[in-house]
Amino acid sequence: MKYLRTLFLSFTIIAVFAWTKSSGLNSYNLQLTGALILLYFVSRFFSRDVYRTFFFATIILISIVLLLIFSTGGLVSPIFFVLSFLLFAIALLLAPNQAAVASFLLVTIFLFENYQHLSSPMIINLLSLILITPLAIIFSNTYLKNLESEGKITVLKEAIKDEQTDSLLWIATTAKPSLATVLNSLTDIVIYLNTMSQAMVVPKALLEKLKTVQRDLISLYTSTGTLEKSIEESSDKMEL
Repeated sequence: MKYLRTLFLSFTIIAVFAWTKSSGLNSYNLQLTGALILLYFVSRFFSRDVYRTFFFATIILISIVLLLIFSTGGLVSPIFFVLSFLLFAIALLLAPNQAAVASFLLVTIFLFENYQHLSSPMIINLLSLILITPLAIIFSNTYLKNLESEGKITVLKEAIKDEQTDSLLWIATTAKPSLATVLNSLTDIVIYLNTMSQAMVVPKALLEKLKTVQRDLISLYTSTGTLEKSIEESSDKMEL
């Protein structure tokens, strides 16, 4: 999922640049900006997935900022400095490594567009963009570590871990022993009835029903082991 979001971010940057460089589309920059803002409010109204809405809103913010910068001169845009704040926003709102990807793509685009007539202001802007990237990444990592040290990130992890521990304890101490006891008792009854079927009249339908219940209990007992293993694997992944 993380790689998919990085890919989507890269596609957004390239798509906005291609839009502003298209002679048939760049005259609709204002309309596209309005459409993106409308799309943002529509997504907030209809979407119930908070995390996806947050990611989508960040992508819209990135699109609007890049649309303004690309359409007002790109590397020599009077609002080029906004890209520095945008990199900090990407590092904080999405992920530090995605800020590095965005910076690499932007530098590549600006060099591709202006490599034949680079001027001193352009070089300064490029260097500022390159130098601000590690600062944004370091700031984002430090901020996230501070949140984690304050317990604002680990609270949810600990709560999930506690529930997983409780589930494992219940499976190991209650569910599996109880199922094993019932299954053993039912198996003894089925064996006894099969043995005594010659000496006493045992309804065949009853015997088949008991065997069906026995099979279901065996399946249920097996599934508790599978569930236990699944919870343990999930717990191990969280610790990593």
